[in-house]
Amino acid sequence: MSDPFDWRVIDRHLAGEASAEDARALEAWLARDPRNTELLNAARASGRVLDRHDEGEWNVDRAWSRVAARMQDARDAGVIPLPVRGSPRAAASPRTGRVALATAAIAAAGVVAVIFTQRGAPHPDAARASRRLEVVAAVAQQTRVTLRDGTRVVLNAGSRLRYADDFGRADRDVELDGEGYFDVVHDDARPFRVHARGSVAQDVGTRFVVRAYPEQRAVDVVVVHGAVSLHGEGVSSAPALLAAGQHGRVEPTGMVTVVSEADVDRWTEWTRGGVVLDGMTLGDAALELGRRFGVRVEVRGEGLARRRVSARFHDEPLPRVLDALGVALGARWTRDGERIVITAE
Repeated sequence: MSDPFDWRVIDRHLAGEASAEDARALEAWLARDPRNTELLNAARASGRVLDRHDEGEWNVDRAWSRVAARMQDARDAGVIPLPVRGSPRAAASPRTGRVALATAAIAAAGVVAVIFTQRGAPHPDAARASRRLEVVAAVAQQTRVTLRDGTRVVLNAGSRLRYADDFGRADRDVELDGEGYFDVVHDDARPFRVHARGSVAQDVGTRFVVRAYPEQRAVDVVVVHGAVSLHGEGVSSAPALLAAGQHGRVEPTGMVTVVSEADVDRWTEWTRGGVVLDGMTLGDAALELGRRFGVRVEVRGEGLARRRVSARFHDEPLPRVLDALGVALGARWTRDGERIVITAE
């Protein structure tokens, strides 16, 4: 991974506002590692793409996806802390958009880590304890990160992982929004726990998937190898122990149900570039395709949206996926930019 750098210098450089001191600092940074040049070129390329749209506000989500696509072969080697508040993905004015875009370009080479601090001026120790790192997988992208303890995580599109900046020293707790695959380095003294929408999955020497997107009614956990202890956050009942090949579901009440046999491939296919829509309604499948391909998919008609879909795709482009769904459901689709509309024939 390239060495840390003041991204504001890159921002001023992209804006044509760099000072002589900025130019010297940038030249020295580029000379230290050839990968730094790749990052800068990615930021320039994305800026040119956005300029052609001539938008009043920059769509940084789209820029992020483009940069990540250019840098997808870069190897993950750690976390880059970026000195910003909040997510750099929010759309902004052209000036702040360049800041976010430069941040996104740097981050796309590995993962995104944003330091969050308490508001106001708390005691220094309290502020230090509140710092959180956030790893983001943008729409139409996946992000892979190796945590400090050696645990490897793959985040599916539209997902976020948060954890304390002192992760691994006292505990190993992470918070997940979305979907993640966890290959955990087991440690009896410091169990690894995933907190997701009122559920807690704790490893017992494990590889497992947690799916907890906001539109889901319940949280799904599927064990690929080893075992997972699963329970509702704050629930006093004994946790359920899931073995390899089992699927656990945590309801909003905290109740856990366990499926003895799970189709593990169905739950992990996304990590290999696949799209699995088995058993979903077309309405839910539209959300899945929107995250995967970076588009907005609308289904017209409640009856069509409730139709069940059973389909699996691997590295298929979006038009082929939509064509297959249309044939199976007797529907047709139209596209206007990044908006897809599916209607009954």
